Amino acid sequence: MAYEYCLCSEGELWSIIDQATHEPARLDGIPLAEMRVDEAKHMLAILKGIDRVKAASRKSAAMGKKMRTEGANATPPLVVNDILQTLRRPMGDCSRCGLCTGMCSQKREEL
Repeated sequence: MAYEYCLCSEGELWSIIDQATHEPARLDGIPLAEMRVDEAKHMLAILKGIDRVKAASRKSAAMGKKMRTEGANATPPLVVNDILQTLRRPMGDCSRCGLCTGMCSQKREEL
């Protein structure tokens, strides 16, 4: 996490130090050491941005996992049921086709 890093001055050059290890922080294996102050501040901002993305990704994955386990046994919302109902073939008592709701022309002709 970016809050575990601090800027450390080494004369005119700066390093980003990982406070957990007291070593220069690494980004893709490259130590973030011996930089000008503006570069060091920029790299620290990049580390913070990466950490925000990672945290959001973990949160999103956890939420998705939770929704999958909760949604496995849940019934769909009523709106979804209504939409699906319009897509289903109607069932009825029509003796001719067995598929109508009683409002088809075959049923009306019999009446």
